[in-house]
Amino acid sequence: MGVETWLKILPDPVREALNHLPVQQIYELRLRVNAPAVVFIDAQRFTLPTPLITREDLDNVVHKAAEYAIYAVLDQMVQGFITIRGGVRIGLAGELVMADGQVAAISNISSLCLRLPHQVKNCAYPVLPYIFDLKRPAKTLIIAPPGAGKTTLLRDIAKQIGNKYPQLNTLILDERGELAAAYQGENQLDVGNADVITGGNKSFGFLNGLRSLRPDVVITDEIATADDAEMVRNAARSGVIVMASTHAADLDEVRHKPYLCDLYNEGVFDRYVVLTTGERAGEVVGVFDRSGRRL
Repeated sequence: MGVETWLKILPDPVREALNHLPVQQIYELRLRVNAPAVVFIDAQRFTLPTPLITREDLDNVVHKAAEYAIYAVLDQMVQGFITIRGGVRIGLAGELVMADGQVAAISNISSLCLRLPHQVKNCAYPVLPYIFDLKRPAKTLIIAPPGAGKTTLLRDIAKQIGNKYPQLNTLILDERGELAAAYQGENQLDVGNADVITGGNKSFGFLNGLRSLRPDVVITDEIATADDAEMVRNAARSGVIVMASTHAADLDEVRHKPYLCDLYNEGVFDRYVVLTTGERAGEVVGVFDRSGRRL
């Protein structure tokens, strides 16, 4: 990912302050109105010596991120984010404008959270013996709180599947454009030999992708709703190997989440990989089989 892609949309004082930090290691930048900018590098938080962020600053960032065509990213904005080139996702907070019970727009934006993806090659090596121990990859759920490296791990797993199982067709459902970071049809991040559907919801990806692209493996980020869980269940029942992630602190939380506990009880996944934010994001806490036994 070209660092200049996201740096150029920032207010000048923020960009100048970042010159004194290892920019390539930043994984999150937060801009809040009437507060200084904050960055996160690994598990450390740094407040930048910048003037207080104004609402005009935030509006300018959003307009630059949208390349001055807000209408083109409105569908993303009503879901609370904008994804720009390089897979950088900008989370939005502000006042929701409702119409017929649905979010129609976000106004008076009060804070932005830039999540910066990183390509960490071979980071999946510690878990590969547990998920590649069969003739085909094991159906796997990556479990971790936000910022613990789920997407980074899934990205490398996708690449490793292409290396280990070149005969398998892999489909990546990149709902928020973070896994492959495709831009104008070209992946900005290395996901190996895989087909990528960017944007759209998981329902579209699973239903249409399975019909038209005949995948053996489907990789998707962030199972977050009951509908997502149902799509995973249906794909697994069709013989597709599903690799996915979800926000949770540990396997016990997965067992008790309404839409995930059924997947666990039904044995939809063969492996559960738990990560932690700890001292190092992405550290593997444990790998568990479908019965919850630590491997």
